[in-house]
Amino acid sequence: MSLLSNFERGGSISKYAKHGLLLGLVVTTMAGCASMSPEECKTANWHQVGFQDGQQGENPQIVNDYTEDCAEAKVVVDRIEWTKGFHEGTKVYCDPSNGYQVGVEGREYYGVCENPKFLKNYQMGKQEYQRQQRLNNLNAQIASLDDQISHEKDAKKAKQLREQRKDLAHERSQLLNPDVNMNINFKF
Repeated sequence: MSLLSNFERGGSISKYAKHGLLLGLVVTTMAGCASMSPEECKTANWHQVGFQDGQQGENPQIVNDYTEDCAEAKVVVDRIEWTKGFHEGTKVYCDPSNGYQVGVEGREYYGVCENPKFLKNYQMGKQEYQRQQRLNNLNAQIASLDDQISHEKDAKKAKQLREQRKDLAHERSQLLNPDVNMNINFKF
């Protein structure tokens, strides 16, 4: 049984997915920290740096940032070692069980995985992320309309606002219950 099918049936998340979540939190925390200090450049193990970047699914172009940063410290990046490490790290990142997690967290995917199962799971996770973002947006719009309706004195305008709210509530209902089909045919 695959992790995803187990997860879809309400099963528990595997230890790998939990590690993926932890890794996602670390990546999120470290976002924007791609540059290296001169001291980091001087002591860097380029194979390990590449491995960590690959394991986090970083954009492979990040090595260009390192090259630029380290040139200021007169340090040459060992691109061969970085690339070897990066490819080893992507083997961990590209595990299919991590694909869904990357997508559902709304993280950027830089096309570093050749595994079609990773991509399929990533797309499923991304769809869920987008659905959740839309639900959050709808909830905010509905709350705003509720506030406007409660303060609206013009009956005609209040009716228009209630219609807008009804439409948004219907869309929200569809997103919350996508498999519910209310198409009823009567034959006589």
